[in-house]
Amino acid sequence: MKVLVVYARLYAECLTQAINGLKKNAWTLLLPGGLYLAWRESIALLAALFGGSALGLIGGILQTLLMAALFSCYLYFVGEIVSHSRVTLAEMGRSTGAYFWSIVNLSFVLWVAQMLVGMLLRGNPNAGYLMFGLFLIALILLSAAPEAIYQRGTYGGLATIQRSISFLQQHWIEWLVPSAPFLLALWWIPDLSYVGLPGLIATAVLQGAVFHLGMVFRGFLFAALDGSTHRQRMFKYRGSWPVGG
Repeated sequence: MKVLVVYARLYAECLTQAINGLKKNAWTLLLPGGLYLAWRESIALLAALFGGSALGLIGGILQTLLMAALFSCYLYFVGEIVSHSRVTLAEMGRSTGAYFWSIVNLSFVLWVAQMLVGMLLRGNPNAGYLMFGLFLIALILLSAAPEAIYQRGTYGGLATIQRSISFLQQHWIEWLVPSAPFLLALWWIPDLSYVGLPGLIATAVLQGAVFHLGMVFRGFLFAALDGSTHRQRMFKYRGSWPVGG
């Protein structure tokens, strides 16, 4: 019971910090939705330029570079909020290059790994199921990769993977459990894109705002977990229990 109370207090503190950070930077709640819409339009443009959904080698490289720039932009602003800073749109230009190569390096390692696994599973009748299972495992193991990049400054793709896995080995329960409410909230928000452009924008904004709150919360949680041990957290958050509790 004491463990549950301690971690409930830790999560409450991280959530409070996230809300306070977003109060100072309320405009960033629109950032994920805006970046998503920019991504959609850019992919459509690349498909038009390079012929359909199969973009080819050059189109694929451009798509990866675009993804890295947009994700770098997002991580920059999340990182600034987690560091208790106030951010403005004037920093948008700087943000796209802040973690650009760290993300490109990680994407390259994952691309090589995917290619090698695909070669090993070639001809296997269950290859699709196995690839999906490996994707889910990778998604969990790399769930702390964004925080490793913008909080711990990992640069190489392998270094980012190792840092994320190391963090998960030590804190996987404390890290993964609070993700469930945010995932449920994202699932609960209806997809209004069938209405047309207004519905697409509304869905992007609503889902983006919830996603953003979750990412900022995760940022504070990562900092709290990565900078302490379970024993230290038990000591810090155990105060004010009812007498005899």
